[in-house]
Amino acid sequence: MLTATAEPTIDSPAVLERPPGGRVAQLDRTVPAASFVAFRVAFGLLVAVGQVRFVVRGWVDEFYLAPSNHLTYPGLDWVRPLPPVLMYATVLGLGVLGVLIACGVCTRACAALFAVGFGYCELIDAALYLNHYWFLTLAAAVLAIVPGPVGGRVPDLSVWALRGQLAVVYVVAGIAKLNGDWLLRAEPLRTWLAARTDRPIIGPWLDEPLVAFAFSWTGALFDLTIVAWLLWQRSRPLAYAVLVVFHLATAMLFQIGMFPWVMIALTPIFFAVDWPARLGFPRPKERNADVRASRPSRVVVIALVALAVMNIVLPFRHVAADGNVRWNDDGYLLSWRVMLTERAAHVVYRVTDPSAGSTFEVEPQLVLEPWQVSAAMVRPDLILTTAHLVADELRPLLGDDVEVRVDAFVAWNGRLRERWIDGDVDLARLDCDAPASEYVLEAP
Repeated sequence: MLTATAEPTIDSPAVLERPPGGRVAQLDRTVPAASFVAFRVAFGLLVAVGQVRFVVRGWVDEFYLAPSNHLTYPGLDWVRPLPPVLMYATVLGLGVLGVLIACGVCTRACAALFAVGFGYCELIDAALYLNHYWFLTLAAAVLAIVPGPVGGRVPDLSVWALRGQLAVVYVVAGIAKLNGDWLLRAEPLRTWLAARTDRPIIGPWLDEPLVAFAFSWTGALFDLTIVAWLLWQRSRPLAYAVLVVFHLATAMLFQIGMFPWVMIALTPIFFAVDWPARLGFPRPKERNADVRASRPSRVVVIALVALAVMNIVLPFRHVAADGNVRWNDDGYLLSWRVMLTERAAHVVYRVTDPSAGSTFEVEPQLVLEPWQVSAAMVRPDLILTTAHLVADELRPLLGDDVEVRVDAFVAWNGRLRERWIDGDVDLARLDCDAPASEYVLEAP
């Protein structure tokens, strides 16, 4: 009996084109478009809701327009918010693009515009970085690259490209959890769970060490194996049920935005390619079509290979850096290191006027909004960027030779507080893209 997660039948020879030599070219293989269309609809609606949510909650003003300074990424300090009317138009325009993607209107062009526009918004302030924003940008890039449905069918490669992008998130996040803090100390989950004992029913259990270890080990095993369980036909229904429970639990316990809902809504791409039709949804009408119209071109294949390489290199680039990435964040961004570090930091900036020989303390609130401060004080790269903002703010009063140092202490993953940043280093003289080894002390 057919189920929504059963494997599809092999394409009939009529929909495959045989190249010279008689072998079926794998890039020419097409499958029913239902699963691809379901992913596209879910993605489009998710991003549309996300953009409307951003406007309704007043975040366009709070995050983009209100700050007098932004914590820009190294080399991207030219990325600035647009004037208010255009900024609102950009955010709402991204929502409109989401609706067009969901409706299948010029999907590749709309996805490309969304990836560029959404990426621009996220580059405005590094304190806004979230892993699922990066995933949505990559998913939009995949939709912009791969061919869409033609005659009710889609290249098999298009489906596997979307599966691969989701698989990267889970597998790389699982690999990142294979560290001593997560497996041997159950940190930072032990700290976080102990602070949530007010939750109904399960609250009294959350400060038990064994519960923290159970959550840690289960989380690592889930991330490392869920893709394999989803790919196996027999385990697929149970695997998806576990996935839903897992993400609902994280949504209830932790404030991680739309990430759980994104993964729940998009993971069905691992189901059989015609699963929506088998559940009773309208089946895209299939008609005889020229297979070459949807055949992935050489440019598409090259673009997907480049994307695959980036998906491997970026998450593991910290291996080439000095020190512990969980301590110094060197290689943290874009690496799917999800929920691996809890920090409580105290940072005070010491400003020196060499001409007068005087030194005084400055709080980061001099140049940042409160929401920026909360993010900046627990990330070394943003501490460095804030030092540059402090120097820029005070140079008109103190001259170009102003020096900025910090007294920065951090307690991380349940450890006692330690000095974090080298207090002798003039951060104003370092480049914003300086490696952490130049100003972050070695991990204790």
